[in-house]
Amino acid sequence: MIEVDNPVLNSAVAALKSGKQPHFNAYVNSIVDYCIENENGKVFQDWDRDTLEQLVAYHQAKGTLIALADDESKIQGVFMWYNCDSDDQWSFVYNWDKDKPNGDAIFMAFLFASSKSAWKQMLLKFIEREPDCLCKKLLGVRERKGFPTRVEYTTKVFSKILKAKE
Repeated sequence: MIEVDNPVLNSAVAALKSGKQPHFNAYVNSIVDYCIENENGKVFQDWDRDTLEQLVAYHQAKGTLIALADDESKIQGVFMWYNCDSDDQWSFVYNWDKDKPNGDAIFMAFLFASSKSAWKQMLLKFIEREPDCLCKKLLGVRERKGFPTRVEYTTKVFSKILKAKE
């Protein structure tokens, strides 16, 4: 189990590992399965399943997880993010740093969707849940020329997704 100075993380991992919340564990596992199936090896690289379960539980506990499911409870999209400062790097994720609610940026880290419709639904939920995303810097990491590269987005990316045809 990860032990860092992050009470939300430690609490989420303890709940996950206790096995006393089988619905929570099943929910986390369904999201992890979806992420593993849909990522391209560039996002999680050498992360093991246990770490991914902790990641999902952590985001659920801190309210920075959107997971869409269809009528049959099959996951259709996952979106996780961090509140941070604009000078934070990918190490923010690896070090399990606490979110910075008063930070000037949002790090959009783990995004997977099965359709354009899922992207749109998640984006609308993101804006509803994190309205500061419309005025804070938006950060991400993308593979460019074989290396992870920090990317800064504008809210124009939201318009592009919302206008995309199904």
